[in-house]
Amino acid sequence: NPALRRAFVTIDNWLIGQEWTNFQNTAVLPESADFIGAAEGTVFARQVQVRYTRGPFSISVENPETTVTPFSGGARIIADDSSLPDFTARYAVAQPWGDLQFAGLLRQLKYQNPATDIDSTATGWGLSASTKIKVGAKDDLRLMVTGGEGIGRYVGLNFSNDAVLDASGELDAIGVVAGFAAYRHVWAPGWRSSLIWSAQKVDNDTSVTGLAVNRSAQSIHANLIWSPVTAFDVGAELMFADREIESGASGDMTRLILFAKYGF
Repeated sequence: NPALRRAFVTIDNWLIGQEWTNFQNTAVLPESADFIGAAEGTVFARQVQVRYTRGPFSISVENPETTVTPFSGGARIIADDSSLPDFTARYAVAQPWGDLQFAGLLRQLKYQNPATDIDSTATGWGLSASTKIKVGAKDDLRLMVTGGEGIGRYVGLNFSNDAVLDASGELDAIGVVAGFAAYRHVWAPGWRSSLIWSAQKVDNDTSVTGLAVNRSAQSIHANLIWSPVTAFDVGAELMFADREIESGASGDMTRLILFAKYGF
């Protein structure tokens, strides 16, 4: 089941194709044994887009797919019915102490189902701020906070959906707040560690979503990574994580990850 990750062309200030969403700041993703690491708290999406960049400012129009929770819960509905693309804007500030980025997202949420006579739209919006701050000669602190309504597909690997259908078949955008903090310390040449905390909280209206939907999740990671040669990493990471649904039921996990990675 092959998947296309990134495929785009750039012409002057324009980017056209599939790439990381302009709403995301990949430069602040923590170094982790897991591909994403701070999964619950980060903006993370790759999709088709047209982006224009001029200096520190970039805007884009992107794929508008909407994920929907049925009334009272159930299997996720993936709708590709929007008549408008998602709009994003991002501004980046680079300073000697590090960098800072602000991003915004405005989107149309839409779901049509002729069989049930549903044709509903809603508005989604989101704001995100992220930074990487230099600490001393080699260490750094990485932070991201994101919030909004109707942005679940963009945050935390779609931990919550963008919207829910109410009893009359109308879409109601779901609110989300998420973020992470990570500190990276270099012990010696080739040796480094990251301590990562990541979390997400969903603002569900349980009268329409039901009690089986995700309410919150968080995780803590600590790792040690060694690069014996350029582009080759080996390491270990310990992760503690928990998740809770609206009924109050919860679960937790402890995982030890051993890994080797070659970057090219």
